[in-house]
Amino acid sequence: MASVQKFTAKAVPWELKHIERTIANPTNKDIDFRKTPLNYSLIPQREMSSYEYFKKRKSQLSCYNRADVKVLAGWVVTAPQDLPIEKHKIFFQSVYDFLTNRYGIENTIQAMVHNDESGQPHLHYLFTPVTADKKKGGFKICANEVITRQELRSFHPDLQTYLKSVGINATIQSGITKAQGGNKSVRTLKIERNIKHEQEQKFIIINNRSYDNNRGRW
Repeated sequence: MASVQKFTAKAVPWELKHIERTIANPTNKDIDFRKTPLNYSLIPQREMSSYEYFKKRKSQLSCYNRADVKVLAGWVVTAPQDLPIEKHKIFFQSVYDFLTNRYGIENTIQAMVHNDESGQPHLHYLFTPVTADKKKGGFKICANEVITRQELRSFHPDLQTYLKSVGINATIQSGITKAQGGNKSVRTLKIERNIKHEQEQKFIIINNRSYDNNRGRW
């Protein structure tokens, strides 16, 4: 249903270009560019780019000056399979509201709904992981203190509760394992699709060899 990643400062520009579809020559085979116009952003109108806003917000916070520091985090939330298509927009808007309440609208860098990739539509929500600086005062960037094990355990149940409170009845946690066909992340769907493709290619190769060995007879 949802998965989270953390990014260093060096990775931020590429990640933003990827989800905003501004990469000059994209190589992602999962994208159907005919559907790219169906993608949309949920963030409020700003007088600067997402990357400029990220740099501005980062400059307002305490942050270690190391290349390995994770300065951006991102949730990918996939539309549940039991959710009618006509309710996708209100679902993603509600998820966005939940996330901004949780992590802060001021820390929200981008929130992009993708309808142009394989699998279910999904939301990319990128934010600066901000927490109180108990030693120096003020606020700091610290992904490890924001994306904790407790946060990972509570995220899905909290999201499920919130969605129900706003009248959205969709299966966030179905109790069905992924192996049994439960909710799957976009990454999982891509991996499964690639495995299926590889198996199909092996099947074709094996059958072609059988055809050759039998001198053109099946």
